[in-house]
Amino acid sequence: MLEGRGTIQRYFDRLKTLSPCVPHEIQQVQVQGPESSSDGSLSGVMQKWREYQRQCLKYLYEAPPIAAEGKFCNRTFDNYACWPDGLPGTYVNVSCPSYLPWANTVLHGQVYRFCTSEGTWLLKENSTLPWRNLSECEASDQGAETPGIK
Repeated sequence: MLEGRGTIQRYFDRLKTLSPCVPHEIQQVQVQGPESSSDGSLSGVMQKWREYQRQCLKYLYEAPPIAAEGKFCNRTFDNYACWPDGLPGTYVNVSCPSYLPWANTVLHGQVYRFCTSEGTWLLKENSTLPWRNLSECEASDQGAETPGIK
């Protein structure tokens, strides 16, 4: 069993080198022991993430254009969440991604972005990366942890 744990840990370590393709939140998952379930294992999380990505890309392709004329923020998948088009000057929120190992503890949580009046996603300060607030989707340090996941 411990050999399996080492294999999974090496897989986690390998995953960390794949950034930025894999969300930072998945990269932070660490194995606690050999009792990891298929649901909470890295391969299980990655499978859920790929399905989430597939569904998002399908939505991005098939959803009708925003009804607004002029400027707006484009729909996108940022490797963490699936974003619809945004109206200028508004916050856009979506549910916490279902692939998160702790998704059942943040069922009502939201992740946010801001669409500027210019129709572009607000960027992090001194960065080319879009700003987002995912605090409602973070794993709680105080509740019960997902088995096998830290």
